[in-house]
Amino acid sequence: MLIWYWISSLILAALLYRPVKKFIYVSRVRRAEKKLKRETTEAERKEMEKKAIPLSVAIAVTFSFIFNKIILIKYFK
Repeated sequence: MLIWYWISSLILAALLYRPVKKFIYVSRVRRAEKKLKRETTEAERKEMEKKAIPLSVAIAVTFSFIFNKIILIKYFK
């Protein structure tokens, strides 16, 4: 059961990574454009995308492990 928990959590984290990264990236770009009152440059967007990676990894991994823990406790114990 422990192996299944780890494998399913990592698979879920991998599946959630791209949508979470895209959401964080778009939010940062929109906030920056609103604050600066102009379109952001390509260099600024690349920098924001790089900054979104660690946060999206942390969110996806944390959510997937907590979600799988709740599901395992609810349905398999």
